[in-house]
Amino acid sequence: EIIINKPGKGAFWNTNFEDELRRLGVTHLLVTGVTTEVCVQTTIREANDRGYECLLVTDATESYFPEFKAATLQMIVAQGGIAGWTASTAEVIPAIEAAGVGSGLLAGNVGLGPLA
Repeated sequence: EIIINKPGKGAFWNTNFEDELRRLGVTHLLVTGVTTEVCVQTTIREANDRGYECLLVTDATESYFPEFKAATLQMIVAQGGIAGWTASTAEVIPAIEAAGVGSGLLAGNVGLGPLA
């Protein structure tokens, strides 16, 4: 398990996270953590700008304000998934098991794991 200590809001800024992802050949990320509208959204946008496909696991992220979480989820999937997609753990876990994928990375309080 690789642990990335992130000093900022996103997992990519001032870390070796992208280096580790590239070394492992990761192209798709599952994103979880807190808070949805700050650290999670920042990481997804950073990842999307770098060419990663992102899926936010909706019930594995949280906010202090439900309306902020709802707005963030809507922004991520707007315009056909402009920044990524969303799914619940009930949808994600069986897909991971079916794919036989089990390794992952943790970046500060934002957990990211490869889909492929």
